Amino acid sequence: MAAIAAARAGARVTLVEKTGDGGRKILISGGGRCNVLPSVEAPERFVSASPPQLVKRLLRAFPLREQKAFFEAEAGVPLALEEESGKLFPASNRARDVRDALVRLASEAGVAFRWSTTVTGVAENSSRLSIPGSRWRVLLKDDAPLDADAVIVASGGLSVPMTGSDGAGLVIAKRLDHVIVPTYPALTPLLTDHRSHWALSGLSLQATLRAPQSGKQARSTGGFLFTHRGYSGPTVLDVSHAWTRDRGEIIVAWGTATRAEWEAAFDDRAGLVVTRVSSRLPARLAEMLVASAGIPLDRKMAELKREERVRLINTLADYRLPVTGDEGYKKAEVTGGGVALEEVDPSTLESRRHKGLYFCGEVLDAFGPIGGHNFMWAWSTGLAAGRAAAAAADGNVNGKA
Repeated sequence: MAAIAAARAGARVTLVEKTGDGGRKILISGGGRCNVLPSVEAPERFVSASPPQLVKRLLRAFPLREQKAFFEAEAGVPLALEEESGKLFPASNRARDVRDALVRLASEAGVAFRWSTTVTGVAENSSRLSIPGSRWRVLLKDDAPLDADAVIVASGGLSVPMTGSDGAGLVIAKRLDHVIVPTYPALTPLLTDHRSHWALSGLSLQATLRAPQSGKQARSTGGFLFTHRGYSGPTVLDVSHAWTRDRGEIIVAWGTATRAEWEAAFDDRAGLVVTRVSSRLPARLAEMLVASAGIPLDRKMAELKREERVRLINTLADYRLPVTGDEGYKKAEVTGGGVALEEVDPSTLESRRHKGLYFCGEVLDAFGPIGGHNFMWAWSTGLAAGRAAAAAADGNVNGKA
C-alpha cells in the first residue's frame, strides 16, 4: 500500500522484499481467505502505549469506507460480509486474490520490485555515498546498496516468522535511536498445564473474557476454543496481551448467561446440579466446572449447600483461567509494542528524528482486535507514509523515493 501510494504520487519507487513473492501474511490470513477489513471501525479497541487519540488520528488517514472502495473499485476485489463475525472477506474467499491485486496495482503504478532481497541496514547520507543529494542508503545482502531520497520501513514485526517477519524494521529503528516500546506476542493462543482442560480439546462455546489489570481493551465476547495445549478462539486472542505483556489474570464468564441468570437458574431445586449447568453449557465443560467448584457430580439440587452454590456461581461467572504460557510469536497474529507513535509525525508517519525516514504498519506500537482491524491499520498507515514519502522525494532534486 505504501509503494502504491508513493508511486501514484509520482515518485520512483523500489520495493525491497525478503521473500520471493511478498504478502505472505495476507495469504495465511483468515485460514487462506484473508479477512481484508472489519465491517465497523473500532479504534477504541486498539492497544498502544500512546494515547488513544493518536491511534484514532492515524486511522483517519484512510477511513474504512474509503478502504472498502479501494479494494472493490480499484483493486477489483469484491468484498463479502460474514454476518456472524462482522468480517469482510474477498467474495472469492481467496487470500491470493488480495495479494495479487496489490502487487498488480503497484506494478501498474511503476513500482520496481526486488524480490528475495534482504536489507541489512539503513544509513543516512554522507559525502561517501555515490549519489550526491540523496538522503539515504539502503544496504542489501549480497547486492549493491540503494540510494534514495526517502525510505519507508514497512517490514512488519516479529509475528509468524515463517512469513518473513524477523524484526528487521525494529532493528533499523533502534540503530537510528528511536524509542521502542518493548515488544511481546499479541493475538496469540494461550497455554495451560491443567490436564482437565486438555481433555476438553476441540470444545468451543461463547464466552466473555476480561483482564481487570490490563485496561479497557482487554475484554472480549465471542468464540472460545479449548485446544490440546490450552486456549484459542477470538476472545482468547483478543485478551492474550493481558498475559504476554502483563502476566495478569484472565477472568471468564462461561456461555451467554449473566450472573443474575445463573442465580435464577439455581432457584429450581429439582434434578442434579451438573444437569442444571449443562442445560446452558456443553456437558463436558459443565462436569469440569462443577468438579472444580468442589461439588460432587452426583450432588442433587435439593442438597446443594449455600456455600457450594456461591462457589459454583463464581466458577461460572468469574472463572480464573489457569494460563501458564503462550504460543509466542510463532502463532501470534501481530506484534505488540514497536516504534513509539510519538516518534513519528502523525500526519506523515515521518520519523521525528530523521528526515526522509517513515514507519508504517506492524512495526509501530499499535494493534487492534482480530477481524481485519490490523489490516486496516496497515492500509491506513501505509497510504499516509507513501504519500508523504513521495512528497519528500518530489522536493529533492533526485525525485526518487
